[in-house]
Amino acid sequence: MNRSFVFLGIMFAGAFACASQLIDDSLARFTRSWRDHPIWHDGKAEIAVYEATRSIYGQPRKYSARLYTNKEHASAKTKTKAPDNQGRAVFKHHLREDVTTDNYNYHFSTMCFVGTDDLKSLKIDMGSQEDCGATFKQYVNHADTCVWSQFSYFPEEGHVAGSYPSPANLVFQDALSLVLRGYPFEDPVPPIGLMVLGDQTTTRHSSPEPIPMQLTYLGHDTCDLPIGKIDAYHLRLEAVDHAAVHDYWFSQSAKAPWLHVMVKYQGPAGLVYQLEQLERRSYWDR
Repeated sequence: MNRSFVFLGIMFAGAFACASQLIDDSLARFTRSWRDHPIWHDGKAEIAVYEATRSIYGQPRKYSARLYTNKEHASAKTKTKAPDNQGRAVFKHHLREDVTTDNYNYHFSTMCFVGTDDLKSLKIDMGSQEDCGATFKQYVNHADTCVWSQFSYFPEEGHVAGSYPSPANLVFQDALSLVLRGYPFEDPVPPIGLMVLGDQTTTRHSSPEPIPMQLTYLGHDTCDLPIGKIDAYHLRLEAVDHAAVHDYWFSQSAKAPWLHVMVKYQGPAGLVYQLEQLERRSYWDR
């Protein structure tokens, strides 16, 4: 394994211990009505389009991000969609981003599998392409072990891989735009301790180790968005050392088609998503 990731493993072993006082079973209390709604069986996908900003080369780049969500079954053998609907029931949550810069375009595809019954973060596949090269990452969280692999085209990076025991309350940050829709907004709970695997949407190696973070309910807001004014619930995810802050807003409406969809996000390095369109469509059909 790459020596830098060995060091990270040692460093984050201490972080696991620091998080032990925060971690509980609060994810088990997340709500079900939105994820059990019959609309998820209409043969279509939810497509949320966001007016997005991402910093590349130190400059904010504006573009449209598309977030596709649908229910399917995952094969235990291939960790992909099961052809016979006999595998584990999951949400496939796929973020597609195409970002224009001065020289060429960046293309990011970040896909998560999340268990429908327990909201468990099961898998990430991330691929990026731009004119300098391609980067690929995969994480599989199964049988209390997270197995990961990364390849980056950057000099001195290349291929690295490893595994570690899955800590309690492990979540993928890339899946939180789905998982946090289940927060019990009508009956908020005390701050929740999570072990969060950070955003994997980058052309370089990213840390494979989760870090302790705290999720806090901040109340109601009215968001002025490209889609219009939306009443939303506000959640904040913050590293225990306060080094990173992520703010999420979810629609207050539990009715279809909203189902507490994420309407806004603000995170580190100027990353912003603001909802501009929401539809249901079988995008795979011509």
